[in-house]
Amino acid sequence: MPVPRTGETYVDATAASITLADVGKVYPDGTVAVDKFSLEVGAGELAVLIGASGSGKSTILRMINRLIEPTRGTITIDGRDVLKQDPVQLRRQIGYVIQNVGLFPHQNVRANVGTVARLLGWDRKRVNSRADELLELVGLDPARYGKRFPHELSGGQRQRVGVARALAADPLVLLMDEPFSAVDPIVRARLQEEFLRLQAAVRKTIVLVTHDIDEAVRMGDRIAVLAEGGRLLQYATPAELLSRPASTEVRDFVGTDRGIRRLAVTPVRDVMTAVEGPTGDLPTVDASATLHDALAMMLTENATTVVVTEAGRPIGQVTRTAVFETPAGTAA
Repeated sequence: MPVPRTGETYVDATAASITLADVGKVYPDGTVAVDKFSLEVGAGELAVLIGASGSGKSTILRMINRLIEPTRGTITIDGRDVLKQDPVQLRRQIGYVIQNVGLFPHQNVRANVGTVARLLGWDRKRVNSRADELLELVGLDPARYGKRFPHELSGGQRQRVGVARALAADPLVLLMDEPFSAVDPIVRARLQEEFLRLQAAVRKTIVLVTHDIDEAVRMGDRIAVLAEGGRLLQYATPAELLSRPASTEVRDFVGTDRGIRRLAVTPVRDVMTAVEGPTGDLPTVDASATLHDALAMMLTENATTVVVTEAGRPIGQVTRTAVFETPAGTAA
């Protein structure tokens, strides 16, 4: 997989869809962890599982790679039933990133990243080349970090190495269980931003578990809200989830400030109008910005209008009135 140049998107041909149909897990003592759960994740999508403790999020994730065996139902990746595959071989096709990374402390960074590739029988030169490629992709200079050991890295750097290791053997899908929750809020936001940049480049099929609705809204293409026992309450895009909660349970879960959250996922293009008159000293935002960005700029500059620009040229404007008159800006 080539490292994309700036502004270039690499679409991974091995991205695969995931389908869970009536999947359930009941433990011997009768505890129902997940009951008849169904979900479809399209190739190249990032789906987020979110819910309160006991909603079966991590159990569902671990059933996909058979760290937990389902009691009922079917799970397919790229149309192949995972229960009919050798679990060891299956897991070598699935990247897995956990909260505390789980790097091998006695191996340096380059060796950690190349773990699965070595298990697949790649020669040393190919393993090291792939490890360096992925370290560069996640923003770690291989010449600087390749020979370091995990204890010599910050928490955020270790998490990046964990993501690189999960991607090293070009997996069909990537599973992520609370991947950023063990770092402080500032580093967490930076990691989320870096991961979204990475996903834009590699376009893997990802299932991510989180308990943080802000992280879910920021990261997900679609969000699955779960209740106790793995009951699916709603599966929707962030904008749809925030604007049209399917039930009182979902409305309560996403919070009364969901209108504000929706500003962060609504592009300025959705509400901008033609520029009226000279732009003068009006503040500007890029065409890729959200209504949250536009409102923040207005408040910072004490302005009621921002100009939307693309390649440095004005293409429209957004007013404060327009922001608050959209469904995104209305009170919950």
